[in-house]
Amino acid sequence: MSDRWRIRRKIIIGVVFFGLAMIVAGAIGLFTDRFTDTLVYGGVTLISGVVAFYQAMATLDDKWQGQMVPPGKNEVNPDG
Repeated sequence: MSDRWRIRRKIIIGVVFFGLAMIVAGAIGLFTDRFTDTLVYGGVTLISGVVAFYQAMATLDDKWQGQMVPPGKNEVNPDG
């Protein structure tokens, strides 16, 4: 795996941990008198968005890896 993916993974893991911290802080706040459901929703949204983005970009990178022609021009479908 190249250096660019190593950097992307570090950023994504950092955001996921930040989202988990938001969920934990929101869960702790639910047992007090504070209204913290926004932290839980925000944490879940961050984690879902980052994981979906990582999956989409990894799929695109795998699909176009090694192809020298732009998509749509002389494209060969490997599935037939």
